[in-house]
Amino acid sequence: MINMKDYQLLVTCCNQGGGLYNITIKNGTYELKKLLPDEYRGIAKYKEMYVIVSNDKISLLNSEFEVIKTKILTLALDLHGVAIYNDQVFIVETKTNSIGIYDLNKGLERVDEIKLSPQNNDVCHINDIFIQGDKAYISMFFYHNKKGFLIKESKIRGVIIEYSLLEKKTNKIMAKQLFQPHSVKVYNEGLFYCQSEKFLVQKNKDIIFKGLGYLRGLDVKDDVLFIGQSESRHVEKLLEEHSNILLDCGIYVHNMSTKMSSFIHVPSKEIYQILAI
Repeated sequence: MINMKDYQLLVTCCNQGGGLYNITIKNGTYELKKLLPDEYRGIAKYKEMYVIVSNDKISLLNSEFEVIKTKILTLALDLHGVAIYNDQVFIVETKTNSIGIYDLNKGLERVDEIKLSPQNNDVCHINDIFIQGDKAYISMFFYHNKKGFLIKESKIRGVIIEYSLLEKKTNKIMAKQLFQPHSVKVYNEGLFYCQSEKFLVQKNKDIIFKGLGYLRGLDVKDDVLFIGQSESRHVEKLLEEHSNILLDCGIYVHNMSTKMSSFIHVPSKEIYQILAI
């Protein structure tokens, strides 16, 4: 592996072959362990616990990654990204173009929402949220501003918006014309995200990494990027633009200073999120 500090990663894998994995990187080697067998998507740290979601289920894990509480939704909302704000968890509800707000002090009761389209079927494909201070950064595949709502009938491709949690409104579009944006994160004043369909990671407008497959799942520590790669779908279409595709599922460990990378194979098909702890 490339030379780096020691790190510990939590990796969620969704759909077929899903699960929660722990990867320990130490002394130039790594150890991978599957912690939970379910299919998982977003994960966020809350105090000494973790909030993790699947399609229709919200779970709390203790510091040993044991499930201590589960809330099963009466309606499958196609849950995706997760972020913590005060004692509330903001969860992307992709099916209804919403971000549900659940109170961690009230047994995960749903107390409010951010609604990004008046429609109740998936037209925006919201997929991730990252909160810093009183601002939320939200990624989605489709965007159109019409009377304050976002709808799919738009020529504008994927976007990342900045949303004010205090004023409860969209402040601005941070990035647009993106091809399936995922995994938004703000780190050291830089906006990091994947353009999954293009196999790219960007910092603000700059391309800082190009992979060999569909990229989703991203974290940044020091000068190191941790980037998830899933087995690509619709390979024939992708080969019209990309000269070669790596079908392996795993994690790129990329040093932004040296521009050197290593790849850790993960025995799954689709990575959703990476959390460096």
